[in-house]
Amino acid sequence: MRAKGRAAVKLANTVEWLDLGEINYDDALSIQCELHEACWRNTRPDVLIFQRNEPVITCGADSDQDHILWEDERLQGAGIKKRAVPRGGGVSYHGPGQMVVSTVLHFLRYRKTAHLFLRAVEEVIIRLLNSYGIEGLRIEGKSGVFAGNDKIAAVGLALSHLVTMHGVSLNICPDMNHYDAIIACGLSDTGVTSLELLGRTPPYDEVRDVFISNFADVFEAIPVPMKDYGIQGKTRDA
Repeated sequence: MRAKGRAAVKLANTVEWLDLGEINYDDALSIQCELHEACWRNTRPDVLIFQRNEPVITCGADSDQDHILWEDERLQGAGIKKRAVPRGGGVSYHGPGQMVVSTVLHFLRYRKTAHLFLRAVEEVIIRLLNSYGIEGLRIEGKSGVFAGNDKIAAVGLALSHLVTMHGVSLNICPDMNHYDAIIACGLSDTGVTSLELLGRTPPYDEVRDVFISNFADVFEAIPVPMKDYGIQGKTRDA
């Protein structure tokens, strides 16, 4: 029973975070799936998984193959793989110089709907950009975060057992020529940009830490580094 005259206090959720460093997409997805299962089974807390992927085009549930503009031979020559992934959204690109954050979270702990949860993820990026003097924008009818008319962060989520997967990718200093291979997220009327193109060149670890700080504020959470984690029967040091 609540004490008379005393307001209810919302307790912050503890969220672990893990940085996989440079890793190919398949290995990162395998780790994400294992941690997702541990999360919905409540054997681990919610988790943010940071990663820097090798070049890969990912195709979500709404993808149009016509939005992949390069033939397979040209993609292979550029070292770019293709993968179909169980998330919302269209065709996207991940590669070196980009920060990918997989949000493995019980979304109802933070927002009432999946749509509001997605908007909250965008808000983290908007605040991060603001810390670098960049105005991050939403465009009606489009997911992700834009700087002017150019997308700088893509957001695509999946939901299983009320726990989200996948998340957000932010362009820090990727090879922008790789974006010529796709119509990113199916948006032919917008461009793509990066922190580097906007005159900012912060180190990756700094951007990650700024993301964590803003995530804590937006989601009213307490992020803690994951000290160890069991993957495929092994315990690794983070």
